Amino acid sequence: MFVARTVEDLQKTILDWKLQEHSIGFVPTMGFLHEGHLELIRSSQNICSKTVVSIFVNPAQFNDPEDYRKYPIDNEGDLKKCETSGVDLVFLPEKEVMYPNLEGNITLTQIDLQRNLCGRTRPGHFEGVMLIVSKLFHLVSPNKAFFGLKDFQQFRIIEDMVTLLNFPIEIHGVPTLRESDGLAMSSRNARLSSKERETASLIPRMFALAQRLIENGEQHPQTFTEILGDFLLSSASIKIDYIEAVHPRSLQIANDLKSDFLLAIAVFVGNTRLIDNQILKSKNL
Repeated sequence: MFVARTVEDLQKTILDWKLQEHSIGFVPTMGFLHEGHLELIRSSQNICSKTVVSIFVNPAQFNDPEDYRKYPIDNEGDLKKCETSGVDLVFLPEKEVMYPNLEGNITLTQIDLQRNLCGRTRPGHFEGVMLIVSKLFHLVSPNKAFFGLKDFQQFRIIEDMVTLLNFPIEIHGVPTLRESDGLAMSSRNARLSSKERETASLIPRMFALAQRLIENGEQHPQTFTEILGDFLLSSASIKIDYIEAVHPRSLQIANDLKSDFLLAIAVFVGNTRLIDNQILKSKNL
């Protein structure tokens, strides 16, 4: 496994692979890798002859400096996991490599897809995501890139960005891996105390309740989300950022629950913000 820390080393290896007509899969990450990231790597290895993983905690997508400061980092452990998993190249740049001290600024935005969910409650977040992902796409120039569907809004924004900016890259969404109790795997889970981790188990139980409500014929989004919110707020340790039922493609608020929809939530358990997303099947289909 080769570890590139500069653009020059990265692109030299990529060029060699392209001359050999390898297909290149790319998994962009912010590190502190868990089994969910390894599933993205496996998905790439299943269909690409070379797999590149980037590890970079992107400051541009944090609207809370404290959240950025506290983001967990374990570069040594991440590199071991990548090597064990058979990754071909890890791009591990310093901040100055990705954001050289230059004059000027570029902002990417997708107004419609950012109107709701994290786009509404975390201003500037997706501008930062699109900036770093577009930079990485230019540097790695992969054939395919892999993103987890836990961050469903991010997946949709990147999917459309690639089309709008004519990147010659296929975007693959990989289903969410979950803990034994159903909690979505996340690097942020490591910040939960044992008591907070127990409280977080209310999230998968809420999704189970949501499915039962749909099976029982609930079709009114406001009633639906209010019931789910009341369930989560049975714990004083949970603060709700949002609970929304939205259209899976447009991410606009659903007028009713008569067709498939995305149930998207963001909550704070203690001081840790967790998100989860699931597409629920309407009883009418």
